[in-house]
Amino acid sequence: MLQPEGQKLRYFFPRNLPTPFLIPLFLGIVLLISTISGCETPPGAAPYEVSPEPFRSLTLIPEGLQFDPAQGIRDTTVTVDINVQLRDGQLPENPVFTVVRQGFPGTFREGSLNLNQDVSLTASFSFSTTTNSSFALTVYVFDQTDSGVLSNTLQRNFTQTGFTTQPPEILGFEHPPLVNIPTEGTVSFRFETEVFHPEGQENIELVLLELFDSKGNLLGGEPFSMLDDGDIENSGDLEAGDGIFTRAFFIGPENQPEVYDVRTYALDRQGLSSDTLTSTFIIE
Repeated sequence: MLQPEGQKLRYFFPRNLPTPFLIPLFLGIVLLISTISGCETPPGAAPYEVSPEPFRSLTLIPEGLQFDPAQGIRDTTVTVDINVQLRDGQLPENPVFTVVRQGFPGTFREGSLNLNQDVSLTASFSFSTTTNSSFALTVYVFDQTDSGVLSNTLQRNFTQTGFTTQPPEILGFEHPPLVNIPTEGTVSFRFETEVFHPEGQENIELVLLELFDSKGNLLGGEPFSMLDDGDIENSGDLEAGDGIFTRAFFIGPENQPEVYDVRTYALDRQGLSSDTLTSTFIIE
C-alpha cells in the first residue's frame, strides 16, 4: 500500500485510507495567546544554586497585538509594560527581564525591574515594527544575584499578528512522474513544493497536496499537509526553513496501478491562497 514515509505521518494510499488529521482550508484570525509557565534557566541567566520563589505572577500590557488591513501598511512603535506581583515578605535582590524573539538567536530586549511602593515590580520595553509583520516574543522574569543565585522564573508570550496584502507564490513543484510497484519491499518517493511569500516566509500557514484517482476520489478524503521541518524520517523534508515543503510516500507490492491528478497550493495567515499547480502521477 502507498504510504507517507515516517512513523508519525504514515497515511495509507488505498481507497480504504483512514482519514488523516484535519487540515482547515480557510484560516480565521489568529488569536493572541499569553501563557505562564515555569522555566529553569532563561536566556542570559547563570545556573542557579538555590531557588527562592519571590515572584507570584507576571502580566504583560498589552498581551499581544493584532493589526487590521484597514489600517494599511505603516511603521509603528510598540511599548509593552511588564508587571510582576511578589509573594508576601519576599523581595528579590536584582530582578531583571529578558526578551527573546521566537525562532531567532540572541536577546531581543533586556533590562532591570523597578520596585514600587505597592511591592510590585515594573518595567517596559519598546520596539519598532510594521503592521504587516507577524512574530512572537517570550518575556522572562527572574532574580539574578552576584553570587549566582537564580530565583524562580516566570515567562509570558507576546504575539503580534500582522496582515498580508499579497498571497503566497509557488515557485516550483517536483515529484517523480512514474513509480513502479515493487515485487517485494517498498519504494519511497517525495512530492516537493517550493513556496515564497512576498511579505515574509513567516506568513506561510499551510502548503497542501491533493491527489485524485482515476474515478475522481480525493485520496484520504482531504488534503495532505506538506512540511518544511527538516524531519526526513517523518515528513521526508530534507532541510528545515529552505522554503521547500515536502510530503513523502512509499508503495509496496500490494499497491494497484493508478493514475493520479495532483494539485498543490499554499495558504497564508490571512487566508490568501496561491495559484494551484497541477500535474499527473502514475503508479504502475
